[in-house]
Amino acid sequence: MSSIEFTLFAPTIAEAKLIGSFSEWNDISMNFDQGTFRCSKELADGTYEYKFRIRRQNEENWIDVIDPYVTKYDPTRKTGVLTIKNGRKILDEYVWKHDDVKLPENKDLVIYEMYIADFAANGQFSGVIEKLDYLSDLGINAIELMPVQESMDFNHDWGYSTRHFLALKASYGSSEEFKRLIDECHQRKIRVIFDAVFNHTSTDCPLEIIDHNYWYYQGRHHPEDPFYWGPELNYEYYDEQQKLKPAWKFVTDVVRFWISEYHLDGIRFDAAKQMDNYDILRELDNVARSIRTSQPFYTTAEYVPETPAIVKSNGGPVDACWSASFHGVMANNLVDLSKLELDLLQYVISAADLVNYLSCHDNERFLFVLGKTGNIFDDAAFTRMRLAMIILITSVSVPMITQGDELGEAREWGSEGQNTKEFPMQWDLLNNERNRSLRETCKKLLNLRKQRAEMTEKTAIFIYEHYDNRVLVYARSNDLIIVTHFSDGEKNDYEINSFPQNGKWIDWLSNSEHQIENNTLKINLKPFDGKVLLLQK
Repeated sequence: MSSIEFTLFAPTIAEAKLIGSFSEWNDISMNFDQGTFRCSKELADGTYEYKFRIRRQNEENWIDVIDPYVTKYDPTRKTGVLTIKNGRKILDEYVWKHDDVKLPENKDLVIYEMYIADFAANGQFSGVIEKLDYLSDLGINAIELMPVQESMDFNHDWGYSTRHFLALKASYGSSEEFKRLIDECHQRKIRVIFDAVFNHTSTDCPLEIIDHNYWYYQGRHHPEDPFYWGPELNYEYYDEQQKLKPAWKFVTDVVRFWISEYHLDGIRFDAAKQMDNYDILRELDNVARSIRTSQPFYTTAEYVPETPAIVKSNGGPVDACWSASFHGVMANNLVDLSKLELDLLQYVISAADLVNYLSCHDNERFLFVLGKTGNIFDDAAFTRMRLAMIILITSVSVPMITQGDELGEAREWGSEGQNTKEFPMQWDLLNNERNRSLRETCKKLLNLRKQRAEMTEKTAIFIYEHYDNRVLVYARSNDLIIVTHFSDGEKNDYEINSFPQNGKWIDWLSNSEHQIENNTLKINLKPFDGKVLLLQK
């Protein structure tokens, strides 16, 4: 038997008691000191369930609440779960095997956004492991996991309304299985990025139950903002008596736990615009890096529309900002042939310190958009998708591919309840030639990005543009040129001047040869064609 301490930081409530399977759910008194309720219980090694029972100030009723710091939650019994081994609390006994593998640098990242419940055949961490070789073969070196923290019990849900911040969603598997997934990723030099929701919580989060006004804004943080997803954490409130900011302390503790316990390689901050607090983002970035010192770490922020002020190169708190513009600009220019938004195209291609994507969980699939907005389907849609993929992967900023985009996934999310719908990966799409062709194009482009150093530098020079002919050409170096054609017509023997070097150039995707003389390329362009040309030396 060992003395195990239980604590509940709750300065504003009147009383707290501990209840659990170890006491047959009878009350155990807790002492209050400096904002924290404490008690100790003699326990043998084993696994136990527990909760706290609290009474708020000026109220008579007692309320059961889960420990805000619970690391395992049983959604069936609605209890926290605690394991004691050798006289101390443990989460699991996993032994890391691949911590010494050097992981890719931030500038080299190719991110794959993943929703575990749909990606894995069994909807669990173990099912993702079975597909890691597929991702590695594709050229992915970073997985961005949609939230894995506990929310919505066993329900199929994207997870953007967190309830228990230190616990995993039980339907995904155990902490050991999650660690094994991360370890297996690291063995393959794949980094794992954690999608974290720190703007708001679910309405049944323990912090909300204990005292809304202590951790959250009393009303909406930004009443004029049309987006509101639940109680919003208040990072500004300072408790003079406790000498701390409650929400600030809690969330830094959360980040410290996830990075140290699970060896994660990055954080995506959801709803950073609504958080509206660069100081807490900077602190969370610093806390994470102070733990993950032996490997590169990457922080990104969702801020719609993107703002350059949030990235570190402009004095902001994070490495990169999600670019909602990329998806929209690409769709507009591949559908509406009455204009060519050259300025916007040049912006999304050349802007640095962004995460670009054609699709993500917040917008419809790119192929679906082509059909919905442009009545473009079948081969015509895949031709445009190919060009969009070429631009995505050859642009300056980090590319992100949402699961299934590389396969030609085109199902509609819908505007209602999309976060609860089931969209299992359509692996059978690879039975179709054009779907396989799209995946192979993606694979070849990612291989080029890995091989050529200039593909990860922050430079893209536009060497040719023609509004009427809808042609835009840009250079990633004097040896690597991308030709893009935003037209549904063919152009034969089309001349592009201002090529940086004469000589023989090879199209990386088709292996066709092109001889440049007098710095002029003469080329045949198919509808919505894309060429990735490399100088042969």
